[in-house]
Amino acid sequence: MRRALCIALVLGACAGNDDIEPGPAHPPAVRRDAGVSDAAPPSRGFVGVIAASESIDIAPLVAGRIAAVDVRPGDQVKRGDVVAVMDPTSMQEEMRAAQAALGAAQAAFRQAAVDVEDAGRKVALEKKGVADGVSSQEQYDQAVIGLKRAKAAADRAAATAAAEKSRLETARDHVGNTKLMATFDGIVQVRLRDPGATVQAGEPIVRILGRAELRLRFAVPAEIAKALAVGTAVIATVDGIATPVPAVVRQVSPALDAASGMILIEAELAADPAVVAQLRPSLAAWVRLP
Repeated sequence: MRRALCIALVLGACAGNDDIEPGPAHPPAVRRDAGVSDAAPPSRGFVGVIAASESIDIAPLVAGRIAAVDVRPGDQVKRGDVVAVMDPTSMQEEMRAAQAALGAAQAAFRQAAVDVEDAGRKVALEKKGVADGVSSQEQYDQAVIGLKRAKAAADRAAATAAAEKSRLETARDHVGNTKLMATFDGIVQVRLRDPGATVQAGEPIVRILGRAELRLRFAVPAEIAKALAVGTAVIATVDGIATPVPAVVRQVSPALDAASGMILIEAELAADPAVVAQLRPSLAAWVRLP
C-alpha cells in the first residue's frame, strides 16, 4: 500500500506538466508485480511512474448539468471522440433570453432613430423660424441640444443592440457545443463527474493523458540528485512489462520538497518502440540508477 501511495504521489505531482515540481518521498519497496521477477530490488532503486507528456481536463464552457459521460478511466480515446455531453436545457433557455433581449434592444434602437429624425426636423423648423423672425435664438439652441441628446441616445441603443447580438451568438455557440470532445489521442486518467451532476464553467469532467510521448518520472533523495546529471542512463522495471525499459535523464528539479527531502527526476524513454508501445500512463515502475 505504501508503494502504491508513492506512485500516486509521483504521478499527481507532475502528470501533464512539462515543468518538474518538487515531489513527495518515495522510499524503496519490494516489487511483487505480475510478469516480472519476485527477486528483491537493487539497493539503488526508486519508485517511479510512466507519465504522459501532456494532459487536458475536458470541461464545459458554461455551467450546466451533465447529460452523459461516455468514457471510464483506462479507456482509449481519439481526437474528436465525444467524452461527455451537457444537457442543453439551460443553454437553450439562455439563448431564448438572449433572443428576447436582442429584440428589445433593436426596438429601442429603432425608436431612438425615430427620435433623432424628429429632433432634426425641430432644428430645421426653429432655424427657419429664427430666419423668419417667429422663433427666438434660445428656441433654436434648445432644439439643437435636443438633437444632440437624441443622437447620443441612439448611439447607446446601437451599442446595446450590438452587445445583445454578441450575447445571442455566444448562446447559440453554447447550444451547439454541448458535446465535449477529446482534443488529442490519449487515455482517460480519471472521470471526475458523473451524469446528473451540475458543473460550473471550466469545471473538469474528464482528464485525458496524451500518448504521443511518454516519460519516466521518479523521485530520489537530494544527495543522490546532486550526482544525477542530465544524460545519465537508468533502467526501469515496469509493471506488467517483462522487458527492462531503459531511459535517459532529461530534467532534474532544482527545487527540494522540504517535507520529504526528495527531488523529482524526469527521464526520456530509450526503449525499443515495440516495448514503448506496451506502456501507458500511470504504470508503476522501479527505477535502477547506475
